[in-house]
This record gives sequence, C-alpha cells and structure tokens, in this order.
Amino acid sequence: MTTTTIKDIARKLGVSGSTVSRALHDDPRISKQVTTQVKTMAAHMGYIPNIAASSLRIGKTKFIGLVVRDLRDGFCLEVIPSIEAACAADGYGLLLCDATADIEQESDYINTFLQRRVDGIIVLTPLTIIPDPYLKFRRQVPLVLVDIEFGETPVPICTVSVDHRKGGYLSTKHLLDLGHRRIAFITGPLSLLSCLRYVEGYKRAMTEAVIPIEDQIVMIGKNTEVRDGHEGMLEILKLNPKPTAVATASDLMAAGALKAAQESGLSVPKDISIVGYDDIPLSSLLTPPLTTIKQDKDELGSIAAKLLFEEIGGTDHKHKQYLLQPSLILRGSTAPPANSIEPQSVVDNFKQKNIG
Repeated sequence: MTTTTIKDIARKLGVSGSTVSRALHDDPRISKQVTTQVKTMAAHMGYIPNIAASSLRIGKTKFIGLVVRDLRDGFCLEVIPSIEAACAADGYGLLLCDATADIEQESDYINTFLQRRVDGIIVLTPLTIIPDPYLKFRRQVPLVLVDIEFGETPVPICTVSVDHRKGGYLSTKHLLDLGHRRIAFITGPLSLLSCLRYVEGYKRAMTEAVIPIEDQIVMIGKNTEVRDGHEGMLEILKLNPKPTAVATASDLMAAGALKAAQESGLSVPKDISIVGYDDIPLSSLLTPPLTTIKQDKDELGSIAAKLLFEEIGGTDHKHKQYLLQPSLILRGSTAPPANSIEPQSVVDNFKQKNIG
C-alpha cells in the first residue's frame, strides 16, 4: 500500500514540493488559487500529513496528555469534552489515560506522556494533595491541575478548581435552613482535597448553627461512587436517633444513599432529605430528582486548556490559580423534617466512621 507524499502532489500539479508544503500550511506567499488547487488535489489523492516529521521540524508533537482520576466518575466524564474541544480548536490532539483512582498508575501515565514528548499535560482530579510529584513533572513539561487548590501555599503550578468548601457549606446550609439539625455527611477519602474541603464546609455550617461537634456525623468512603453512598447510608440508618438529612460528596454517592434509604422503607424527602454534588445528568432523572450542588464543568475544562496553552506558548507565563463558585440546584429530594421538634443529643457520641 503506497502513501501519497508532497512530492506526488507536486508532480501531479507541476509545481515544486515547497509550493505544495506552503499551500497546505496556508502560507500567505502562495496565492489563494494555487492553495485551493493544492488542497483539492491533496484530498483527491488521499494525502495524510506526516505528523512525526512535522513534529521533528517544529519541535512540537501537537498532542496534549490528559490523565483522569477515574473514568467511572460522572464529574470527570463531563469535564473531558470541553478540554477536547479546546484542544481541537487550537490544533492539538488529545491522548487520554484513566488512572482508575490509583496514584501509582497516575504517575506511570504521566511518565508515559513525557516519553511520548507531549507538548503539555492536564491532570483531572489529582490523586494526592501533595504538590511535590507534580512539581517534579512540571519541571519537564507544561502541566495544569484540575480540581485541586493549594490554598495559601504558593505553588508554581497552574490550577483550576471549584470552591468545594463553599459547596459543602451550601448543601449543609440548605438543610439547616429547612429546619434539619441532625445532618450527616457522606464523603470520599480525605486524601482527595475536594472531599476534605466538602467536610470543612459542612463543619463550618454546622458550627455556625451551634450544632455541637459530637453531633456532627461524617462518613468516609473509599471512593465517591454509588456503592460508597449506599454503604454510608446503611451505616447512618443504624444510628439512634437517625439523621433527618444527608449531604454527600457526589451525585453518585447521593444515588446510592437514595437507594439504601428506599430499600430500608424510607420515603425521600418525607423521612429523610438527601443532597448530592456535581449536578451530573443522572441527578435530574432520579426519583425524586436530586437537589445538588452545581459546578460548571465546561468552564473548568476550557480554563484548564487555556492555561496549558499559555504555558506552552509563553516564556513569561505566570502561574495562575482559578477558584470557581458552585451553586445550589433545588429539586425534589429535600424538604423540611417531618418532626420539627429539637432532636435528641447523640447517645453513642458518634463522630466519624470509615466505610467500605
């Protein structure tokens, strides 16, 4: 099977190879008429550009590497399209790897991208809040982290995230405003900064409402999947007295919590209210539809790509940290508690329990 080359096109048109090459790259030195003829002939002959040769010539591969924490996570799936669209608009291909929530796998994939000489790397939901590993990679290639923020500590890495502390606060404050006082929170591993921030927001809202620390219930799962929410809710329903409301760290967790509550014969929101986080499409399709915290996934992805292109193209680039604002989406899974009297204090002094 033969491959059409620039020389083949030039021979067919009776022009030089340099003319064909310049026309294919829209060089202004070539007339529009000749450019059109060259591109028409290239398409007719099935010409495919040799990206490897072009990469050697310009010193760029025109590929971006994207390492995703876990493709099973609906949040990650909704951020990816905006990154891909931004890359395509800038003439970049996107190489995707799924770390499957494994920190060693994440590191291996980043090293693979380095070996492939990608022009830049985006890490979607990093698997550690320690900046050192990413600083090491950043010294070798432009790097942007999505869904992480390093707070007051100055770190020379571009990041874009949502104010998850505020998100945890908003979900809990909503339940408090409805009249709930016995509120539990189901989150994922606190090694994920987002989960740690959710809990900080929850505790801030509960403390502002003068809910004692011993009455603050936090369930910590291995992940933020349906199973973790289901198991967390089953543990919550063993408590006496039972919480009248539950906030969660993801819509998938909320879906699992909803299933567990309904399997236990409870009506949502009549017997117990549930709040999710992420506003993935599933959240509006559940019965009842899920009250949740919305974060703009399209904006997250597009800003991340923009920051990476700035790093790739600018020697005077300054590292930036973006923190986007979440918002509360009201649906049918939350309502005032059925019994409005003040709840009893926690008899078992329950504070925190790992699940899964």
